Amino acid sequence: MGSEGQAPLGPKYVGLWDFEARTAEELSFRAGDLFHVARKEEEWWWAVHLDGAGRALAEGYVPHNYLAEKETVESEPWFFGRISRSEALHRLQAMGNEQGSFLIRISEKPGADYVLSVRDQQTVRHYKIWWRAGWLHLNEAVSFPGLSELVDHHKVQSLSHGLRLTSPCRKHEPQPLPHCDDWERPREEFTLCRKLGSGYFGEVFEGLWKDKVRVAIKVIARADLLHQHTFQSEIQAMKKLRHKHILALYAVASVGDPVYIVTELMPKGSLLELLRDSDEKALPVSELMDFAAQVAEGMCYLESQNYIHRDLAARNILVGENNICKVGDFGLARLIKACPTTRPSSGWRAATACPAPQSARPPHTS
Repeated sequence: MGSEGQAPLGPKYVGLWDFEARTAEELSFRAGDLFHVARKEEEWWWAVHLDGAGRALAEGYVPHNYLAEKETVESEPWFFGRISRSEALHRLQAMGNEQGSFLIRISEKPGADYVLSVRDQQTVRHYKIWWRAGWLHLNEAVSFPGLSELVDHHKVQSLSHGLRLTSPCRKHEPQPLPHCDDWERPREEFTLCRKLGSGYFGEVFEGLWKDKVRVAIKVIARADLLHQHTFQSEIQAMKKLRHKHILALYAVASVGDPVYIVTELMPKGSLLELLRDSDEKALPVSELMDFAAQVAEGMCYLESQNYIHRDLAARNILVGENNICKVGDFGLARLIKACPTTRPSSGWRAATACPAPQSARPPHTS
């Protein structure tokens, strides 16, 4: 979109992954491409695509989490931001990472500014990094002006246990839904692929949007909903809730019967099912405490937005890759006319029978 022109003012951003446009307003690009961000609109930014000389080539919407400001730590493939120790462990132990694979994350605890997490055979070792007098320290003997210098040093010089940094931990790009001006979408855009279960608020399916994007679709009979005004006002409120530990609402199809409520797909199902199907070895106490902390963080966010869940339970906590937990069904209790006295399991299971998306690509390796 757009035409070649003068280089815009302001900081430059770099693409972290390849992205293929799926609507007329979106902009395709490749990892490493340069941008100027003209306008930031929550999850989608209006950006100008630049050539090597900084001249404008095209413009359009891009997913904000596919970009990072150039020459900042956020643009480094090994920087993972604010993730928990548990998530770092899951990421580094995932397939494709070997001994020496590493990431740097923001420390959750006082006494350190960052943490270097490194895979060592089947375990993960964590090293505190702290600022002192303008220099970064991983131990008392050596200091560095920045994280990049620290990483370069320990690709040559061993850490404890003889570890050397090899390659950054694999990063998997998120899958944003196509950018649309209207959250109300025609039902024909969605394909129901596999029933995941029957829940308190209707049946749940894994589906595809425009044959490309995997989603979860909650199907609710119109007769079970409160009047249209209540439904629309509640959906408008739910659309504004965006947090790492809150299940993201993507779209609705409320014209006709039944009604579709479309959310992100969480492949590991509900926390209730995960707890029932796992033993103490698979889910140690530290992992359970991390689950509780994630749920508490999501609930604190809902409270900060003056939102009441009304039905918090393990069946309404959904689990994704790296055991990320998200609070779900936080608005539906207000929309249903009558609630049954017996509540079946929500049944958000990982699906295996859905056809592969047309635009599917192997995960990008940073």
